[in-house]
Amino acid sequence: MLPPNMTWLETIGALPKMVESAIQYLGIKEIPGKANNPVIMDMAKGLGVADIYTNDDIAWCAVFINHLIRINGKPMVDIKGDRGNLLRARWLANWGNPVEREQEKLGDVIVLKRDGGGHVCLWIAATPKGFLGIGGNQGNKVSFSEFDTNRIIASRNYYATAAPASAKLYIIDSTGNLSTNEA
Repeated sequence: MLPPNMTWLETIGALPKMVESAIQYLGIKEIPGKANNPVIMDMAKGLGVADIYTNDDIAWCAVFINHLIRINGKPMVDIKGDRGNLLRARWLANWGNPVEREQEKLGDVIVLKRDGGGHVCLWIAATPKGFLGIGGNQGNKVSFSEFDTNRIIASRNYYATAAPASAKLYIIDSTGNLSTNEA
């Protein structure tokens, strides 16, 4: 279920498939300790990496995005013979088609730099401080989070046919509500 400030996503028509799918996972979170969330572990199993992704305490943002790619029938990233690349956020900079910086739109895959590695999520909207993305392993769950655009190292997308009309730039205010006046 969408948070109240994100219900504008229900009013803009057909969403990009990966965004629509990601929303269905909102709130899925890691289980602390030795137990694992079976939904997250099933994502790894579906990607064929369950033998190397053995615990939901391991970073799973790339597992989540690759899962969305797979279940939506999009071509998988070329792993260059190393299944471990499906666990690496930065590896998704090799997926799909490049998107020029400052041309990001709803549903684009965004690869970010961070200390010790990377992070990957889907672009939702521009914000006063950067952009809002939906992704896995954001606060240890699938959630919406705000990011600084200076962290972006790659923006990617893939559409076998035309992108839906909703795949465009949206601007939200500091509360997360769709902006109606950017003046």
